[in-house]
Amino acid sequence: MPRPSHPRGAATRAVLAAIGASCVVLLSGCVTGERATLEPVAQVDDAVAAVVLQRLDLADSVAFTATYDIFPSTTGEPTVAVVRQLDGRQRVTIGTVDYLIDAGTTQTCNSDTGECLDYIDDAQISDLNVTHQFWSDGAAARLLTDASRRVGFSVGHAETIADRPAACADVPVLGGTVVYCALDAGVLARFFNADVTIELTSFSNDVDDDSFSTDFDPSL
Repeated sequence: MPRPSHPRGAATRAVLAAIGASCVVLLSGCVTGERATLEPVAQVDDAVAAVVLQRLDLADSVAFTATYDIFPSTTGEPTVAVVRQLDGRQRVTIGTVDYLIDAGTTQTCNSDTGECLDYIDDAQISDLNVTHQFWSDGAAARLLTDASRRVGFSVGHAETIADRPAACADVPVLGGTVVYCALDAGVLARFFNADVTIELTSFSNDVDDDSFSTDFDPSL
């Protein structure tokens, strides 16, 4: 499987620049004006989505430790995830699967099997309907797609999630409404669609430097 890359940040900034040129209304309904064109990124003219995307665009640069509950619709049972990021290093532990990204080195380990792979293997968490980047790039990619396909006005609102301020976008799509929330400080705070619900339960800017060691035990 290809190693992860991060093209989304620049693409998102380009989309947001195009949105800003045509609309200055934030946390409001549908916007008017000429649609931005940028290929192959989805075409988006949703100012509400732009607010959340701007926050998600900060996610890769924030030092933090965050805990999430992930509820796949197939079972409704929660899986706990812990995300740690510091100085370009990431450790994402989702249930029994641990992902480590450090200085160009990637590793996927499963505490159930004891097996480690020298690449990112998202197939091991496919039953949860998420990827290891669910808290940043994964959420932004979903939101770009949903905002480009919305069937009505998106609704923006402010929330407090895990004791932190967050901006939310309720995006109407065929079949229902998809909810995206991101902390003002960056990173996903809440996500809801027909496949999965993700809820941030704790967030701190404190990160243990030792947690990126290959000897570190990330078991929850």
